[in-house]
Amino acid sequence: MAAYDPNDINPSNAQQKLQADTRQMAKDLDDLLAQLPNLTGEAIETAKQTFLAKAAQGSDKLASIKASVTDSMSRGQECVTEYTHREPVKALGMALGLGILLGALLCRPMRHGDRYDD
Repeated sequence: MAAYDPNDINPSNAQQKLQADTRQMAKDLDDLLAQLPNLTGEAIETAKQTFLAKAAQGSDKLASIKASVTDSMSRGQECVTEYTHREPVKALGMALGLGILLGALLCRPMRHGDRYDD
């Protein structure tokens, strides 16, 4: 299984790695479940331990991704705060423009067919 690198700033690579890891884990668990009806005694215990190990790997990977996303969000928030303090007028202008755009999109009449509903 390829390791997830939380420092990889290329979202495409990180997403591809995560998808590949997820597919591999799903395949491993499917293989394990397919073998389950044929297993007896000690083999069941071994399969159980394998399953728990795979689940722990998935949990660790999820924790790593969560930490990475949290770190990215914090860095983004710091950048926005820094920019707002450095360029308050531009930040206010962008916020106003975004508010007007969102307001216009959300308040436009809903169109059904060729007529507007009142």
